[in-house]
Amino acid sequence: MLKKYSVFGKLSGRRLILSFVPLVIFLILASGALWQQEKNTQQEKNTQQEKNGSKQPGSNLKKTEKVSEVKDDTAAAEENSAPDTVKVGAYVFSVYDLDFPANKVNVDLYLWYNAKKDSLGLLENLEVINSSEFSKSGETDEKRGNISYQTVRLNATIKQEWQVTDFPFDEQRIEIMIEDFDKDNSKLVFAADTIASKIDKKVHVDGWKIKDFGIKTDDHVYETNYGDPDIPLNEFSAYSRVVVYFTIEREGKGLFFKLFVGLFISVLISLLTFFINPLDLDPRFGLSVGAIFAAIASQYVITSTLPQNESLTLVDILHDISFIYIFLCILISTISLHYMKLGKEVLSQKLDRYSFIAFALSYIILIIYFVGKAL
Repeated sequence: MLKKYSVFGKLSGRRLILSFVPLVIFLILASGALWQQEKNTQQEKNTQQEKNGSKQPGSNLKKTEKVSEVKDDTAAAEENSAPDTVKVGAYVFSVYDLDFPANKVNVDLYLWYNAKKDSLGLLENLEVINSSEFSKSGETDEKRGNISYQTVRLNATIKQEWQVTDFPFDEQRIEIMIEDFDKDNSKLVFAADTIASKIDKKVHVDGWKIKDFGIKTDDHVYETNYGDPDIPLNEFSAYSRVVVYFTIEREGKGLFFKLFVGLFISVLISLLTFFINPLDLDPRFGLSVGAIFAAIASQYVITSTLPQNESLTLVDILHDISFIYIFLCILISTISLHYMKLGKEVLSQKLDRYSFIAFALSYIILIIYFVGKAL
């Protein structure tokens, strides 16, 4: 009985093992099929992506749009960083109160701006750089198409450095310098309206002729950081500047004789002493001494109408020459008197006669030379 059960147990174990064989084979085949399907699916996805990449322009279009947006942003940034250009013009209609001792002159003019933006505050930030004082009136701000048209009337007292080296045959260049004190040339640049800018034909200054009117622009560099600790010491700011200029030429021929006739007469009186006997001391020496005081008075009167000047002017030269010749007349009179006291009357007379001719001719030549040089 025991044998029978053992044989039955062996048979049952074999059958059980054999029954698992089909299951194992099925699992192997199923796993292979699933792996192959997954591989095919992945290949199809890759193929589809390649087809989408070659046929559909969507991604490239997005990239192009992004590049375009970057370019637009860059252009907008450049446009924002570029300075605003404003056309500026001027019309001068009055010049008066030329004050030489005080170094100033008054000018009235109309000024206008043509700008693309109306938010620049041009009239508010206007500054006449070389004026001691100025006032604004009649301000207007109008829109002409896409242009902001702004005008203002200016009355300015200009600080003028008078050039009197050749007085009274001098020419003076008067300049009105205008800036925007709020914006440097990285934000605002002026352009001159050379066509419309003029000086009124009826502008007249007594004793002067007006010529060479013009308007120009330049950049003025202020070589300082204004003490700002955030700005390097060698980093300077530059501002766009408008310069309205014109030249006045003095009609000085009549004024020359009016101013210097007293000086010339003083020298002539001193020269006439050569015809007086050296022994007549009062007229012989007194006239020359009086001529010196007359020449000093002439220089004082003329220079009081002029600004202080360190250079040697025509006025200084003519007076200095006159002083020297009057002194030489006194010197020759002294020598002539000495010859007369020695009994050399003929020699004294010759000295007086030759001195008169030499001094008169040389004085006239020097005066003509220096006056001609100034003309």
